[in-house]
Amino acid sequence: MAASFSKSIQLAAIATDRASRNPASGGAEPLATLLAKAQPIALTGEGLLAAQAMRLLMRLDRELLEARAQWNQDWFRRVMHSRSQAASRLRRRWGKITPPPAIPLGSLRRRHHANLAGHLYEPGP
Repeated sequence: MAASFSKSIQLAAIATDRASRNPASGGAEPLATLLAKAQPIALTGEGLLAAQAMRLLMRLDRELLEARAQWNQDWFRRVMHSRSQAASRLRRRWGKITPPPAIPLGSLRRRHHANLAGHLYEPGP
């Protein structure tokens, strides 16, 4: 994300430089409106609750990766249980946002098996 942000700033600087060299083109004024500082958006109500639910789900996904990396089966199982509850909470909150978001939520499913090391070993006779 940082690379794309810096690239867009560089492109805006190049466009500004070109517009200042050629004042007859009239491109400086529309560019100035594009480069104006954006006002922060304050989330309220259901939008705020949906954003908090999404942050919780993302945090649980990071915890899940860490639990897998540590090979901690109990931690993984507990986080996976919490994740399913957080996913249903996010689905519920996302559905209550008015007007509905332009981006669909998509699938929040995640496959898991209680035994983290199950795929490493051959099954016994």
